[in-house]
Amino acid sequence: MRSSEWLGTWSWDDGDWMRARPGRHGGEMPLAFYRLRALDWYLSHFALPMNWNRLAEELVPYVADLGFTHIVLDGALIGQPHSVVCQFIETCHIAGVGVVIVYSPLSSMTQPEFLAWCDRCHIDGYEEVSDHSGEGRGAECRLFLSKTTEPVLVLDPRVRWRLASADYLALSPAERCRQHAAWIAALTPRELSRGLLEQVPDDTTALGQWRLQVHGDDWQRFAAFRTCLALMWALPGDKQVAMGVELGQVLAESWEAALHWPLLFESRHAGVLRLVADLNRLYVNEPALQVRGEDRLGFEWLVDDDSDNCVIVFARHAESGHASLVCVCNFQACVHYRYRLGVPSAGWWRETLNSDSVFYGGSNVGNGRGAMTEPIPSHGHAQSLAVTVPPMAALFLRHEIWFEDGS
Repeated sequence: MRSSEWLGTWSWDDGDWMRARPGRHGGEMPLAFYRLRALDWYLSHFALPMNWNRLAEELVPYVADLGFTHIVLDGALIGQPHSVVCQFIETCHIAGVGVVIVYSPLSSMTQPEFLAWCDRCHIDGYEEVSDHSGEGRGAECRLFLSKTTEPVLVLDPRVRWRLASADYLALSPAERCRQHAAWIAALTPRELSRGLLEQVPDDTTALGQWRLQVHGDDWQRFAAFRTCLALMWALPGDKQVAMGVELGQVLAESWEAALHWPLLFESRHAGVLRLVADLNRLYVNEPALQVRGEDRLGFEWLVDDDSDNCVIVFARHAESGHASLVCVCNFQACVHYRYRLGVPSAGWWRETLNSDSVFYGGSNVGNGRGAMTEPIPSHGHAQSLAVTVPPMAALFLRHEIWFEDGS
């Protein structure tokens, strides 16, 4: 497609988004991406022919309500009439959702033409496919840092995280114990650049087949998946999930359509959806989770040697030094009572998220409002907590009160 084919005028109404875009992409807010194939998502609601306005009416409120900041769209939007593209992008921007396009060099546009199209249509970023899959897997995500297409912020996919988490969930509890050191090494931040943590199943297989790779019965699979999602949001890095992951469709029987909305009538699948929404909410509201991966002071291992219990504990620290958050993950299907862990600050630690909550389809084991530290040294810290760690679950504990009764 040549530029003359899409030249036209559009009376834009997304000025607030475009003025704020440099700050959004420059590190002043967390980024969470929802990856989809436009036609597949559309067909889960409507019949052909494809109508981009109808897609926006369903997709944009859904993504915004879940707290995602951007959608990553396949190349289906490329080649659409100029007014159709602008209307779709404007609808996303007014709702506070950015749009990233997957671009293939094999498309009808050269790269200069594609970037000019992005500029003209207020596209917020792109992934350039390096193979013939059309999915952009493993590609860098480039976000525009101004009202134009230059300069860009590059987000490198953390392939190590995606492979390690899938491999670890496939292990039996005994095998997880033996692989604990490798698991810790995979979770420890090493990169100095901005990164993207993903839950994106293999595009070549049906979503439901992924459940066969997770060890255990249905209860353990759902619990382990919820724990892995919470762990991903707790680690440094921006987040990306593929469509269907938020429904827990990766743990359902294979379905002929890309999305199977009736799954939400089942409490465990509805629980995964609620968990993803709550994780995105915490991602925005918790200062400690917003420290970038290159800030090594933002991440601290507290317990990295408990291979017997398959428990890991780390802290995330806000830049101010306050409102630290501790993440406790248990990858065994048993409860650990009065599990003691050292913490960096004395006082009351509030339980802000528990992936075993009944609201997420869990067994509802936890610590109620939270726990108070005791002056008992543990794990290199003078103060420690004794908490109940739910089975196959993740806890987020936020430091709130110094040296005061938490009752």
